[in-house]
Amino acid sequence: LSIRRQRQMCIRDRGILASSNLTNMARFSILTFLPIYVTESLGSSSFVVGIYLSLLYAMGMVSQPLMGILSDRIGRKLVIVPSLLAMGLLYVIMVFVPGGISLGVVIGMLGCFFYAILNVQHSALLDVAPDNVQSSTFGIMILFSVPFSLISPPFVGYLVTEMGVKITFWFAAISMFLASVILIPISFKKFPKGRLVDSSA
Repeated sequence: LSIRRQRQMCIRDRGILASSNLTNMARFSILTFLPIYVTESLGSSSFVVGIYLSLLYAMGMVSQPLMGILSDRIGRKLVIVPSLLAMGLLYVIMVFVPGGISLGVVIGMLGCFFYAILNVQHSALLDVAPDNVQSSTFGIMILFSVPFSLISPPFVGYLVTEMGVKITFWFAAISMFLASVILIPISFKKFPKGRLVDSSA
């Protein structure tokens, strides 16, 4: 491969990895501080917390296969970028909605993307990885994502101490917007054996 193509591959792979890391950071922060927000700020019971968290999983059970099929047909990027933007918007909305059913609806909508988008992001990186190192690529992706995921709850915890628990949603929203902006200029292309093959929109 030419130096130019090697640079394109490096930018593409790092962009997908950075976007996935930001998604994980937001996800871990929400899972850590959403229960605190619901119980302490909204005064709801642990039962309500359980319902909200269940919505994140339940909605994902429905959306995950649909997002997978859609990404196979129209391309990973055309699914990932709008999904990240939608998640960022939903996190912003969570700042302003009261508790109860309205918050449950927002969380349910968020659940359509919360876990499902990670699988599409992983698939995108595997799509562009060379055929003989796909498993290694996935392992490296997980290796680099873990430190960012582990750092985010303590970092957001500090922000919560200084600015209140709702900063969690702003942090998650900014992370999602950044994750989507990173991917917008990136072309999801594969470079096998010196040829340029477009594998996604």
